[in-house]
Amino acid sequence: MLSSSENLHIIESLGLIIVSHNNLLDQQSVERVITDLKNNPFFRKEYSILIDIRNANTKLNFEEIEDLSHFVFDNIDETGLGKFAILASESQLNKAVQYVRSYRHSSKYQVYSRLEAALHWLKVPQNRIPQIELKLGYLSR
Repeated sequence: MLSSSENLHIIESLGLIIVSHNNLLDQQSVERVITDLKNNPFFRKEYSILIDIRNANTKLNFEEIEDLSHFVFDNIDETGLGKFAILASESQLNKAVQYVRSYRHSSKYQVYSRLEAALHWLKVPQNRIPQIELKLGYLSR
């Protein structure tokens, strides 16, 4: 079960899974999100994922980032999901890029600091951005 630091929301009409991390981002919090995702009856493998870590505390060193990235991508690969975008603040961008580059299939995963760019890459219609901004605002409380 997710703690108050992690939130997961599925927008079926867009084929989009939104994951929001607040507070500490560590392996335990990631495990909770992946477990919840796999057990969610609305989950579909053809969906894309938007992971918002702009409000997360990521005090991880490179080795921890590498271990966490392998854990995430191995578990995400089991689900069959295709693309996912990581939305990070400017201060987290370097760590998030390290996170993605630590994995061998990084062409399917991208890091962004702007929501619009992430949604464009995920092929979400631009007219749905306000809806997703509202949802992210709600999830980050």
